[in-house]
Amino acid sequence: MYSRQEESLLRKQFWTSFGQYLALVPSADGTKINWINYKTGIRFINFKMDAERGYAYVGIEISHTDPSKRYAYFDHFKTLWIDAGAEWIWEQDVTHNGKVISRIYRRLENINIYRQTDWPQIISFLKPGITELDHFWVGHKEIFKMLG
Repeated sequence: MYSRQEESLLRKQFWTSFGQYLALVPSADGTKINWINYKTGIRFINFKMDAERGYAYVGIEISHTDPSKRYAYFDHFKTLWIDAGAEWIWEQDVTHNGKVISRIYRRLENINIYRQTDWPQIISFLKPGITELDHFWVGHKEIFKMLG
C-alpha cells in the first residue's frame, strides 16, 4: 500500500505523462488543446477522464440542474452521435457526488493507476476515448450552444 503522499505523486506523474503524450495531438479542428482539462464551452457539459485503483473512465457528464434541459442535451447526444458504439454506456439519471447528472462514458476495469505497469493500458484506453469525444464535439458543438 502507498501512503497518501505517494499516491498523490503517482497520480500527478501519470497525468503529467499522459498530458505530455497527448500534447502533440491536435484537436479534430487542427488546434492545440488541453486534453486533460478539455473545455467544451458549455457550462453544464464536461468531458471527464479519471483513473483509480480498479478502473479508468472517459466520458461526457451533463450536469444541468434543470432536468428538462439536462434531458434535452442528453437526447441531442443520442440523436447526433450515431457512430457511438456499444462500448459507450448511456445513463440519463445517475447520482454522482450528490448531484443527479446524465452521462455517456466508457469504463476500463481491472487496472490500477498506482501500478505503473498498467499505465500503457490506461493511456491506450483514454486516448481514443477523449479524441473520439473531441471529434464529435468539433462537428456538433454549435448545435449544443443553440440549446443553451
